[in-house]
Amino acid sequence: MEGDLLDIRGKRLYVEIHGDADAPALLYLHGGPGESCYEFMLHQSLRLSEKLRLVGIDQRGVWRSDALEEEEALGLQDLVEDCEQLREHLGIPRWSVLGHSFGGFLGVLYAGYYPDSVECLVLEGPSFDFDKSFRNWLQKAAPFYQSIGKPDKAQECLAAAHGSQSPEETLQAFMELGQGLGKLRMKVYTPNDGNNYNRMLYSDSQVKEFGRRSGIHFSQLIAEGRIFDSLLPKLKDLTVPTLLIKGRHDPVICEEQTQAFVRDVQNGQLMIYEESGHLPHFEEPDRFAADVIQFVLGTRQ
Repeated sequence: MEGDLLDIRGKRLYVEIHGDADAPALLYLHGGPGESCYEFMLHQSLRLSEKLRLVGIDQRGVWRSDALEEEEALGLQDLVEDCEQLREHLGIPRWSVLGHSFGGFLGVLYAGYYPDSVECLVLEGPSFDFDKSFRNWLQKAAPFYQSIGKPDKAQECLAAAHGSQSPEETLQAFMELGQGLGKLRMKVYTPNDGNNYNRMLYSDSQVKEFGRRSGIHFSQLIAEGRIFDSLLPKLKDLTVPTLLIKGRHDPVICEEQTQAFVRDVQNGQLMIYEESGHLPHFEEPDRFAADVIQFVLGTRQ
């Protein structure tokens, strides 16, 4: 898989495009903050490009995009504006947007700011409220600590899940307790073989540099603080057709967020994947591709 570096608002962004130029365009927004489009493209580029023109990016400062300097400012609005500038650069009048996890959060923001640019929105395991997502993840992580004989850590998970601390403190607990699980961490996200979902085609030194870049991206968004603002009140303002794909075992989009989507999104549709966790595009890839294609094409009729 190879992409191009395109100059978008003063930074080169890594962009991959798959599919016929005349097919309906679909922008993929990866999670994190600080992940990459790499893993999604590995599993879905061939499937989705049969009917769609799939556009994937490494967000500003992430992985194969130009690195950010540690003193360089970065905010959520930069990521939104990058999406819109990329659409204009590629000459796409309107496109659909597929956001995974944090990418779903970003997709909701983008569709809110630029509804005339977005035909429809697909949200895969999104977070609309990161504090609620972190707490739900910690709740689900507790049994894994029990399974490896660390009941004290299990209690720490539960205390953070139900405590009165700030969102920033919940994030800190999530990061520390997640790191403590080691390879079991991915099992919280998916009941399937989550530790084998990613084939790495880059060298160790490249991966180390990618991690450094993503760390700066993540830190700058955390420092800005807007990522801790809940999007739940904004769901009622979404005007584009929106599909929520949720794995039954997903720890990120908790039941409260799911019910808010069902209640408040004007033109929303919910699909539950019974065998999936946070990664339906990997866990049930054929169904995922078929559902996304059908929804995107259906909104154009």
